[in-house]
Amino acid sequence: MPYHCLVPLAAALANLVIGALVLRQGAREPLHRVFAALTLAVVCWNLDLFALYYFHAAATAEWWSRVFRTGVCLAPAILFHMTLLLAESRGRVWAGLLTAAYTTGAVLAIANLRGGLVSRVTPHPWGWYIEPTRLYAVMTVLLVVYLPLSIERIWRAYRNPTSPRQRVQAKFWFLAAVVQTPFAFTNLLPVYGINVYPVGSLGNVLYVGIVAYAIARHRLMDVDYVVRKGVSFCLASALVLVPGSFLHVALAREFGTHEPIALTCVAVATTLLAVILVPTLQTGLDTRVHRALFPQLYDSRRRLQELAGAIVHILNPDELIRQLGDGLSDVLDLESCHIFVPRDQPRRFVSVYHRHGAVDALPDGVAHDLELLQGSLLSDELEALGPTVAAFFRQQGWEVGIALRIEKRLTGMIALGRKRDFRIFSGEDLQLLDTVAANVSVALENTTLSGQLRRSEAVLERANRLSSLGALAAGIAHEIRNPLVAVKTFLDLLPERLGDRDFVTQFRDLSLGELRRVTNLISDLLSLGKSPKTERRQVVVQEALVPVVHLMTSTARKRQVELVTHFEPDLPAIWADPDQLKQIALNLLLNAIEVSPAGGQVSLGVHGADAPSQRVVLEVSDEGPGIPPEQRDDIFHPFFTTKETGVGLGLALVHQMVVEHEGEITVASEVGRGSVFRVTLPVGRPAEIPLASTGS
Repeated sequence: MPYHCLVPLAAALANLVIGALVLRQGAREPLHRVFAALTLAVVCWNLDLFALYYFHAAATAEWWSRVFRTGVCLAPAILFHMTLLLAESRGRVWAGLLTAAYTTGAVLAIANLRGGLVSRVTPHPWGWYIEPTRLYAVMTVLLVVYLPLSIERIWRAYRNPTSPRQRVQAKFWFLAAVVQTPFAFTNLLPVYGINVYPVGSLGNVLYVGIVAYAIARHRLMDVDYVVRKGVSFCLASALVLVPGSFLHVALAREFGTHEPIALTCVAVATTLLAVILVPTLQTGLDTRVHRALFPQLYDSRRRLQELAGAIVHILNPDELIRQLGDGLSDVLDLESCHIFVPRDQPRRFVSVYHRHGAVDALPDGVAHDLELLQGSLLSDELEALGPTVAAFFRQQGWEVGIALRIEKRLTGMIALGRKRDFRIFSGEDLQLLDTVAANVSVALENTTLSGQLRRSEAVLERANRLSSLGALAAGIAHEIRNPLVAVKTFLDLLPERLGDRDFVTQFRDLSLGELRRVTNLISDLLSLGKSPKTERRQVVVQEALVPVVHLMTSTARKRQVELVTHFEPDLPAIWADPDQLKQIALNLLLNAIEVSPAGGQVSLGVHGADAPSQRVVLEVSDEGPGIPPEQRDDIFHPFFTTKETGVGLGLALVHQMVVEHEGEITVASEVGRGSVFRVTLPVGRPAEIPLASTGS
């Protein structure tokens, strides 16, 4: 059997498989049925060539060729029919032209069966080939007339598409035609005496495969992707294979055929280098080719990647939703964009963002179907979730639905309308959108956790304030009891010595002074115990800490600890919340007093840093047992404590408040000799501090 016949036979089988796969996806679709018919016509063309190459007897080859050529006669009409369906062209004119094409094709098929198209077959190096009659020119004319009409319809569909999918299908049709045309001409030329080896069978497999992909695939690669990958692959292959080929030719000239082993080694080495280097070089060239050939699309996808990276750092949920919706709408140039999140009750999704059209909430049936949504799905793919959600997407004109999930829990949904330039959402776009969705899901979860954390911190800070006040209660009770004893003594003696003016005047002034001291203590206590409002303003540290010192003096006295203070004069005011500043000093002083032995000393100092105009330092030192090195990394962690009755929140909240003020807290400690806690706080607003001075 001549090996030339294997090429058209393999092409026929390949085309038959492709047609069957498309027909299997939707036999009820007119476009699928017509495409299957076109595939059968191409199969007949390949089998026509197979018969001419396979049979040795001229009469047998001509008879089988005539049988298969019957399907070829209808190919121009079927091709025109398919382009009308792709372009959605309707009307009497197009229906009339289609009828004329099928009628002419049928007449040619009948004439062919009667032997009217081919006079005889003649031998060629690869097998028999036909000699056409004059009537065969009608088939050529039919192709020449209807092929331009088909191109015109596809061009119109590309220029004025009814959907993004129609435009990209038109792109692929043109790509298939460009790829197949050179191959097809090699089959026509021998008919007119030009002996070129016919490779049209390879071309029609490529044509059928490309068109089948455009018809049957929901997630289409855009043509720019195909071109980009093709160009980068060719460039990478040329960089490896061209030098290897020159080397092989040079060695062949040098050694001739006397050294086949050397030439074989060079060929194998070139092949191995190509296998290793071409993918690597293609990866490096792909971005450059993309940027050079499709700069606008490259910029759009780069911005989408940047959006995916930036969105995870936003902790405000409203700002997150706004930037996500605006970013997707602007980067992809969308006609509409909606974002839905669950509210109130399960499976009810309400709109939190919309652009160009408003939907307040998703219907219950749609929300129920969306529970199955995974990743990004095109509107055509939503039928798998349920007819309700698919119909709703078509009604709203949405092209893509994107699930926002944390593990198996659906936390939201993004619906995207068409792009204004009628580009499809390609597979590459959907991969990037999946990345955006994953980051948004994490960011939304972070905003929820951040809100819960802030509420927990507020509760912990409140609890810590009350705990600190409880520790102060004993000392404060002593400070209040002594003045009240003096007042009570005065009131007890007053009836007996009412006529003693000196007694009344002296003890009255003394009692009023003691009562004022009690009132001041209670005011200081209330100011420390009230709920924080975190209202930052310019604060003079010395003035803010005086009430804290007054309160802690009594606590220190009760524990037989001396509290000393040193405030550097003329320090600038710092930008802080006064209540939190008092809480920082209170916690540090209370810890220092509790760990100091009887007769020890605790000091509170406030002074400028190395750059006094930019930083103020608050230091609290004690003479306690010190902190072991292995514990210093843990003392600011919540619930870490070495006290028998403590809960480990004081230093953790101090650290949190210092960080919120964009300050720094450090500790220097020596076991057996005490510790020094140093808090450094900025003077002006954080934005006003020069960058060089803000290191912590």
